[in-house]
Amino acid sequence: MSFLRLDGLECRYGEFTAVRHLDLEAHEGEFVSLLGPSGCGKTTTLQMIAGFVTPTTGRVEMDGRDLANVPPNRRDIGIVFQSYALFPHMTVAGNVAFGLEMRRVAKAERRDRVQRALEQVHLDHLWARYPRQLSGGQQQRVALARALVVEPRLLLLDEPMSNLDAKLREDMQLELRRLQRSLRITTIMVTHDQNEAMALSDRIAVMRSGRIVQVDTPQRAYERPADEFASTFLGKSNTLRGRGVPGGVALAGDTVLPAETGGRVGDVLCTLRPEKIRLSAAGGRLAGTVVSRLFLGNHWLFQVASAVGELLVYCQNAGAAMPEEGDRVGLDWDDASLLVLAAEAG
Repeated sequence: MSFLRLDGLECRYGEFTAVRHLDLEAHEGEFVSLLGPSGCGKTTTLQMIAGFVTPTTGRVEMDGRDLANVPPNRRDIGIVFQSYALFPHMTVAGNVAFGLEMRRVAKAERRDRVQRALEQVHLDHLWARYPRQLSGGQQQRVALARALVVEPRLLLLDEPMSNLDAKLREDMQLELRRLQRSLRITTIMVTHDQNEAMALSDRIAVMRSGRIVQVDTPQRAYERPADEFASTFLGKSNTLRGRGVPGGVALAGDTVLPAETGGRVGDVLCTLRPEKIRLSAAGGRLAGTVVSRLFLGNHWLFQVASAVGELLVYCQNAGAAMPEEGDRVGLDWDDASLLVLAAEAG
């Protein structure tokens, strides 16, 4: 049985529909991310779960209980906001203790729980500091400790790491995943960052225009996207249009490539991940010319002109010499790497 269940959720503001008939389930201890571009309805969905926004139609259930008439402060939910929302006039300990004070927890127990929460996020040595004296990563951990100290059954994260630089964001992702696994707390996170969603989640719900277009594990959502939008939003992908023919797909006229078409004939849409393509000096399925290249440290990004259009290609940096701009190259990949979708998808 699912722990959190969203059943037919809709949210309308006049003629504008922010969320459209959304269904989603999360199991106890699971980490689920709502992933999508700005304006797709993911934050509105989170606010309906928290009780800050009332659904126009549909239900939010937690552990079998309908939350329709349950106010936000009684939903047994912890929340970390994008801005962290720390009280500037309170110390770290005061911020973390605030929720316990509102629940009238005894002073001795409150002190012990604050201490444990700060130890969990490795900030027990900074209990007397104020938010202005902390780095962005430290403020984020204070906000996380404040959400966890009340021992909620559900944790909601609204773009929790969007204000951090790249290195600190990576460190906090590891810390957050460690905490979530050790506490086994059901977590719903809103993010527009594909890498963050794939790194942290047990499952990802890809959203577009108020709807969920795919719910799957990170690996399957990446390897087997449901449509063109999912393939291009969840990482980079080469999108190719062609026709389904016996034995594969015909691209750019007479170029026929082997692919599993699922019996589709006529117009089809194909996707091919850049890292699935192999570059060689010659040969392969296609011939191409390097248009541009970028060195990105651990890998190279090539833009290669071919008979089926320009293709992005990732190559792992192994320290060897790589093709120069203007060089002729061969392009190759495994048959299963070329995915065929319906042309009307996305």
